[in-house]
Amino acid sequence: PVSTINRLKVQSRALATFSVADIGVMTGLFQDATAGALAAAFGTTSTTAGAVNSVIDHFMVSGTTSATTFRIRVGPASAGTITFNGASGGRFFGGVANSFLRVEEIHA
Repeated sequence: PVSTINRLKVQSRALATFSVADIGVMTGLFQDATAGALAAAFGTTSTTAGAVNSVIDHFMVSGTTSATTFRIRVGPASAGTITFNGASGGRFFGGVANSFLRVEEIHA
């Protein structure tokens, strides 16, 4: 970030499927090595390999001018196989599914 008082707009869209029906899929936004999530989303699917589209929109003051790393973690609430941007290990839409993590700095 350029300034400690600028705001950061962090957006995430994560398309995932899970190998077990009726199980929750959680998505968390994390910064650097901090263990606690900044934001989270939750979705379920009623069918095996049904898609869950997790959406996170998070705003925060940058608080630093040092480099910082944001991560998205997607995982199920129980044992099974999760596939990101696809189902059963295969990809959706020829590999062009629009999952992303975007960070914008907004001048204060």
